[in-house]
Amino acid sequence: MRMEKIEQLLASKLQSVVSIPSEEWCHFRTMLVHERIRKQEHYVRAGEEADSVGFVASGLFRLYYSTKEGDEYNKSFCGQGDWIASYSSLLLREPSFFSIQALSDGELLTFRYRDYQTLYDRHPCWERLGRIIAERMFIQKEKRERELLLLPAEARYRLFSEQFGHVAEQIPQYHIASYLGITPVALSRIRRRLT
Repeated sequence: MRMEKIEQLLASKLQSVVSIPSEEWCHFRTMLVHERIRKQEHYVRAGEEADSVGFVASGLFRLYYSTKEGDEYNKSFCGQGDWIASYSSLLLREPSFFSIQALSDGELLTFRYRDYQTLYDRHPCWERLGRIIAERMFIQKEKRERELLLLPAEARYRLFSEQFGHVAEQIPQYHIASYLGITPVALSRIRRRLT
């Protein structure tokens, strides 16, 4: 995808949240870095300190935790128009607890979080944008916790299908099962019952 088109996608996404004056947008653009990430490559690795935020222009990513024994637990999936970062690592300046891996070739527009923080004093739009995005992420996290703690596996699968149905074919079944907190065999049974 051409850089201009990716920037337009990002500008549209940001302007849908808060009005950004053209002078501020021009300044923000100077912070952006275009990155290509190949399938299976990592944007963030657990144990390493994150320093940037990525806007997904194309591709599909998974956010996952891994144990010392090598077991992996998918936290979320992100596609075009989503943000990817290890926010606790950025805020605390500590190593990330989870990894972010590309499930397909992808393109990102990234910016250093510390650079973004300097924008807060430039114009109120940046602080407002950061607050609204943080609020939305909090709501998303709370919904996910509720699903895992209160809903049966079949209901969780239905919600997954509603949220990620447009990219579900690109996600291996074992990753979907991990995201739902069930085994691949249990996922197969649920899918058979629903079809």
